[in-house]
Amino acid sequence: MRKAAAEAGPISTITHGGSNSVREPVASVWIVDDSSVQRASSARALAGTYEVSTYEGGAAVLESLAAGPPLPDVLVLDWHMPDLTGIEICKYIRLTKDRVQLPILMLTGVGADDGAIEALSAGANDFVTVPVSPPELAARISVLVQVASLHARLAEAERQLRVEADFRERFMGMLAHDLRQPLNAIFMTSQTLSSAVALPPNSAPLIEVQLRSVRRMKRMIDELLDFTRIRPETGMPIERARTDLAAIVRSCVSEVLLNHPEQQLELDIESSCEGNWDADRLAQVCSNLLNNAVEHSPSGSRIAVELRSNSGQAELRVTNHGVTIPSGIVSTLFQAYRRGPGKRDRDGVGLGLYIVDQIVRAHEGSISVQTEAGITQFVVFLPRDPRAH
Repeated sequence: MRKAAAEAGPISTITHGGSNSVREPVASVWIVDDSSVQRASSARALAGTYEVSTYEGGAAVLESLAAGPPLPDVLVLDWHMPDLTGIEICKYIRLTKDRVQLPILMLTGVGADDGAIEALSAGANDFVTVPVSPPELAARISVLVQVASLHARLAEAERQLRVEADFRERFMGMLAHDLRQPLNAIFMTSQTLSSAVALPPNSAPLIEVQLRSVRRMKRMIDELLDFTRIRPETGMPIERARTDLAAIVRSCVSEVLLNHPEQQLELDIESSCEGNWDADRLAQVCSNLLNNAVEHSPSGSRIAVELRSNSGQAELRVTNHGVTIPSGIVSTLFQAYRRGPGKRDRDGVGLGLYIVDQIVRAHEGSISVQTEAGITQFVVFLPRDPRAH
């Protein structure tokens, strides 16, 4: 039954060059028309340029489409056919394939204005009234073939990017694992030496420099790993659970004070603050903002940390005194590989605030920065339970 409806496969195939040339792929065009005269006319107009297959009804072409790839590069549909109309076929195809995946040209004798509106609304890419001249038909098909070709190239480019992204993530994971082992050994050795009773003269400052260097390397590795995990479609992956943000903030403040006892950190927590968050990721946010404030503040200056909560969201503010951030830099602070002015130690790769922004976004929250007269304040808003909104 299908052989009777789909007529004899391709009308023509193009081979470029001589006998030793590499055969180039030829765009395929399927023509669906119950008129044998119109089918033959359309096929002749495209023969010699495309692989052309013709069908005498909608049922036959839907059967071929359902059989699977390869799909045509362009589908030409007659509007009026006895079994299924071109409009019905077009609407059915658009349930699974969009205008870029399968371009459709509609042929009809309906008035231009009304026909064009209905055909385009049904999902056709283009519309032309019959009788159509062979040059016009070929020109319209050429445009749609270019659309299909561009889509195929973009899809292949996207596939290659995904493969490369997966390779980079696996590579960074292996690299981080291999680097962390010697770093941990250096860190543990340095800590043991720093706690020794009898140290050689002037060795304590050298050991402290070594410990700071190891910490910087660890932060850089962690930032690069987090960067590879971020996906354009889904952002930073998080695992939500019932989390006490107040406890996280207190812990981060204590850790920063341990490493920077010269700083004045003032902690103001209004009350307990629980929400449906990723505890580890929010610890990253808090730690990064606090260390960022330390790095951009004069030694011994005041840094204020405030946490407020209500029934709907938590609000975290970190304020430090230091260099006013130029307005031209503020808009780029949360971009990858950007650094703020006046950093004491180059202990990162410019990904810290970018990763913070991605974590906050993954929690459906927001982060902003305000800077004026030497005072800089980062403000984070986090919905306590986004599923409830």
